[in-house]
Amino acid sequence: MAKRRKVDEENEIFKEPEFDEAQFLKDEIKKARGIIIVFLLAIATGLISAYLQVYADMFSALAMGILMLFLLRYIIKYANAEFTTRNNWIFAILAFVILWMAFWTVGLNPPFNDVSPPQIRAVEVYNGSAWIEIYNYTASYTPGVDKRISTNLKNLDWSSVNKVRVYVTDNVQVSRVYINGAEAKPEGKYYVADVDDMHATVPPVEIQAFDSGNHKIKITVPMET
Repeated sequence: MAKRRKVDEENEIFKEPEFDEAQFLKDEIKKARGIIIVFLLAIATGLISAYLQVYADMFSALAMGILMLFLLRYIIKYANAEFTTRNNWIFAILAFVILWMAFWTVGLNPPFNDVSPPQIRAVEVYNGSAWIEIYNYTASYTPGVDKRISTNLKNLDWSSVNKVRVYVTDNVQVSRVYINGAEAKPEGKYYVADVDDMHATVPPVEIQAFDSGNHKIKITVPMET
């Protein structure tokens, strides 16, 4: 009898707990709801941070994200969602931070915002017979282009130059371009101005370009001596 009682006790010790399917489903639904809330909050916070950076300052944009991260636990609880384990909470916080940063970046770019100025890609002058390139934005890291531009500037007879054209791009739209004070006219992908219309003689060639958001870039191409 004693041996049988001992076997019964051992079986009792190693008895598997009953699986509560209803509680499991309830926890999974709450976790899924929490994940959706984290994703939506992170996206909204990222876009708001972008607008705050553009129209207020960087501190306000950063403070917005930190505040929402602090309130995340309370918002999830209020929405009847829940993360039951520490690992789930770590995942939720990491997902929020990554998505917040990602959509902050997205919000700084079109179609939401435009914070970058136009880019001046190339500058060319017309000597009466051919267009000669005197500036290219790749010259600083492309030895072949740098050498070509240097040679062009060294051999250029500025007295024969009667036109200047500029290749300008923007992630939204270029609104206007000025070359030595004269407003250049669009011709194909270039903006062209006559030397006779300029407010200053060449060289140097000073270019100012504006986009639809009134962001500005300015460069000056000097004559090589």
